[in-house]
Amino acid sequence: MSDQETAVDVVDSRLTGAELLAAAAAEVTSWPLVSASRARQVRWVAGEYTRALAHAGHPLSEDDADITTVFRLEPVHTYLQLARTGQLRVRKAADPKKGSDHSEQTRLEVLRLLVTACGAETYAELPPQPDPSGKPPVAKRPRSLLRAQLTQLADAPDATTSQLRMLAIGAVVSDTGARAGEMCAGTIEDLSPTLEELRLVRRGQGWSESEAYTELLALSALSRAGLKRWLPERQALLGLVGGTATALWVSLHGNHHDGQPVPAGTPLMPRGLARAWTRAVTETNIELAGQPSWEPLPVRMEQLRRGVQPKAQRTLMAPDAELAAEILDDIALVARRYVDIHAQEPGSTAELEARLAVRRSVRAAWSQGIEHVVQLHALADAGLADVASLAAVGWEPVLLAAIDRGLGWGQPSKAAAPG
Repeated sequence: MSDQETAVDVVDSRLTGAELLAAAAAEVTSWPLVSASRARQVRWVAGEYTRALAHAGHPLSEDDADITTVFRLEPVHTYLQLARTGQLRVRKAADPKKGSDHSEQTRLEVLRLLVTACGAETYAELPPQPDPSGKPPVAKRPRSLLRAQLTQLADAPDATTSQLRMLAIGAVVSDTGARAGEMCAGTIEDLSPTLEELRLVRRGQGWSESEAYTELLALSALSRAGLKRWLPERQALLGLVGGTATALWVSLHGNHHDGQPVPAGTPLMPRGLARAWTRAVTETNIELAGQPSWEPLPVRMEQLRRGVQPKAQRTLMAPDAELAAEILDDIALVARRYVDIHAQEPGSTAELEARLAVRRSVRAAWSQGIEHVVQLHALADAGLADVASLAAVGWEPVLLAAIDRGLGWGQPSKAAAPG
């Protein structure tokens, strides 16, 4: 992380011990590019190290721990050893001696941030980060069985709303390897007009905004089928949600937050998404147990991601204004050409080619991050303003309805109307 990215204000070098660590943690968590999850990790590590300074086995005391000593190799090594063996826990662990490479890696990442906040790079002697242990990928046969079971669900006419959401989530995750947080950040804008691709903002664990990047990923026929069945269910769930609504994954039932009622159709959070998957899978596995060819689905979303190696195309986090203007001009041009040819030579090869040209221009606009409604306005100006004509050039009707609802409207035609 560069100085320009963090805009560091070094903490008071006269501080020691707990005050020094607290000030460094406050500085790091104030940086705009530090995520909420990373901020929690920073406070956790600062608290652990503060307790380490009070431990009889640590070489530094509260008064000795200043910016010239607290990040030296021996004090840091002792802190990590105490933490690894569970001696710094606030609550007693089931197995205090059990640590993890991931926890060690997080501690070292945070210590480097605290060093930066203190301006202590000259004195710091942090050990190298451990290589995290890899999780075994899911073998090809279980992954094939997973797709087979989801396909069976996609073909079931009596599938419940919970199962249809599960189907769409499972198919998309098995196509893209998306994390729960990445899924929850998705909106209907991230779906391509044909539902053949998904835009995904990738964020690793403990991410900062500067580390995020955007990918375009192909969706399988199974994912498209799942989305086509989920989006109408999502539409119905938004009945009690006022105003705009763009989250792709929403709740099935009402709830309460801070004593206030929360209707169904509100955006799912990462933990809620993972719990929803587990609950729906458990119910489905029980319901379909014993049926011919049914193999239980994995109850943890993490199992869907393992072994997925999707083909992805990097794209910009935000559209380039000059390029966007050129693409919109092209959409208007090819759309007018298609409208003219359709009126004069319906069903001809020329009409097919013109229709495909519109689809390519629309896909180019979406890939550059141009909003759906902006594209629809350009198409409406060219004469493609109703659902049937938009479907002819590739727009899925269920997505058009979702776009309308995202704007707070209810009729597909409004999304295509200029103004």
